[in-house]
Amino acid sequence: MPQEQYIIGKTVGVTGDQVLVELLDHKVDDQVQHGVPDNMSISVTHENEKVPLLIGQPGTFISIAIPNGFLLSIVTNIHMKEGKLSVTEVKTAEAIELYPLDSPSRYLNVLPIGTVSSSGEFERGTDVFPTVNSSAFAVLPSTINKIYESFAEGVFSIGKLSLLPSQEAKINLDSFLSRHAAILGQTGGGKSWTVASILQEIAKFPQSTVVLLDLHGEYKTAFNVDDVDYVDVKELEFPYWLMNSEEIIELMVDRQESAAPNQIAKFKELLQDSKESHPENANLSIPKITIDTPVYFDFDSIISEFRSLDVGTKIGASGKSIKGDFNGQFTRLLMRIDSRLNDKRYDLIFKPKRYNTSASMKDLFMKLLGEGSVPKKITVFDLSSIPFDVRNSVISLMIRCLFDFSYWYRRVNSKAYPISIFCDEAHIYLNEKESSTTASRLSAERIAKEGRKYGVSLTVISQRPREVSSTILSQCNSFLCLRISNPDDQSYVKSLLPDSMRGIVNMFSSLRRGEGILLGDSVIMPTRIKIRRPDPEPDSDDISFYKQWNEAHEEIDVDGVLNSWRKQE
Repeated sequence: MPQEQYIIGKTVGVTGDQVLVELLDHKVDDQVQHGVPDNMSISVTHENEKVPLLIGQPGTFISIAIPNGFLLSIVTNIHMKEGKLSVTEVKTAEAIELYPLDSPSRYLNVLPIGTVSSSGEFERGTDVFPTVNSSAFAVLPSTINKIYESFAEGVFSIGKLSLLPSQEAKINLDSFLSRHAAILGQTGGGKSWTVASILQEIAKFPQSTVVLLDLHGEYKTAFNVDDVDYVDVKELEFPYWLMNSEEIIELMVDRQESAAPNQIAKFKELLQDSKESHPENANLSIPKITIDTPVYFDFDSIISEFRSLDVGTKIGASGKSIKGDFNGQFTRLLMRIDSRLNDKRYDLIFKPKRYNTSASMKDLFMKLLGEGSVPKKITVFDLSSIPFDVRNSVISLMIRCLFDFSYWYRRVNSKAYPISIFCDEAHIYLNEKESSTTASRLSAERIAKEGRKYGVSLTVISQRPREVSSTILSQCNSFLCLRISNPDDQSYVKSLLPDSMRGIVNMFSSLRRGEGILLGDSVIMPTRIKIRRPDPEPDSDDISFYKQWNEAHEEIDVDGVLNSWRKQE
């Protein structure tokens, strides 16, 4: 019989976003089965074959009768409670001297996903909900398979459907990337595994431009060397002259200081003069150089001018020498600048050796985009070797430069240059509660709000979604949620989802490693996916205390560790 005719239960309650279904007891009437046995397993005849189905598993599907077809719904949980016998049933049992027992009832909470028309076409959402006593039916894997195939564009797959292992989990890659995405899950849930698997699939395209920010050096082993350029950021330079005025002022000026307005105004004036007066820039044929024009300038000349103004004098009304208008105004500013310049950790920004001319900007961007003599599809930037405070400045500059390049590429070529940025451990540098991350957060927020227009994609990876900028997460239209057990994190993710999807959050804590639920524009309906195991795998496995402590003792090179620590190498 057609699967739509196998009745498993009836609707007993409807709210704004969920439906409560009571399962019927299993019966056979005139060789027609309906209801669900105690073992929750049924067998449905389809195309002369019996298909076994397990009813009530969270993440599986059922359909419910509505006037214009069927309401496809996903099971979020199942529970059972004791039912009460009617007065008539009690009296009947007593009349024949039997002890009446209350019969348990089984209930499914299901989340409506979309409508399946009588012709079998699926459409997201519904404008009609079932009424009480509407029949609920079993859904065959073949039905789900057809729905997925009708939506997925191309053959981009990130794994298998957890409950239908034969079905590829195909997603709409354009929606996943262009409308931004978040990969969320607690430590050990498989985030690095998932990121590596997705990027390995992307690397199969003839060309791609992906930038991965690797904070812990986990991905060095995760890709084919022909596809990836693995860059230790400590060996690369992100020169100060590429910063826009706000970024460099943010790094140097304390806005809480009373002299800050004078410092900022003079900084902009000197910055403008330094860029305009540099000999190389005069040959670039730039009609108007501004304080944000990405050209080389001599930072030492700005510092010298500040020093001169800070101790400057002028002739007073009495004819004697007195303090100048800016005398003492820049003392603290110069202290902060000297602190930055004397900190060797900032050498990759303030003491560039390779990228120290405006012409060198091309070489730096070729490196950023993986467009060297041998083009690479993925560029992994290992940020594990640079300190936290320097890291934020580097990430801010990198993200902002990628956005600006895409913006101007579109202006010049009338088409987009797609760039996908994967931000691993995003809560560390896209944190809206930490003032030290303001620059990097604002750069990423600009991409989140405007990147889609210029082909720049942001994928946020985090184990602490509550700490990631809410502006960024609110712009993400796809969420791949791995195991999340923390109730506070669950509640936060729930607040990010549409009302109709929030019931699925209850399933997050039961997911296996490398398994996630994908929600949003990139998939036709919420989907439980077993992510394809990456090959090769990232170096993200937990340390085995048991294994290592069972090995024979060996001397450790304490001097070598301490020496590297001291030298920061």
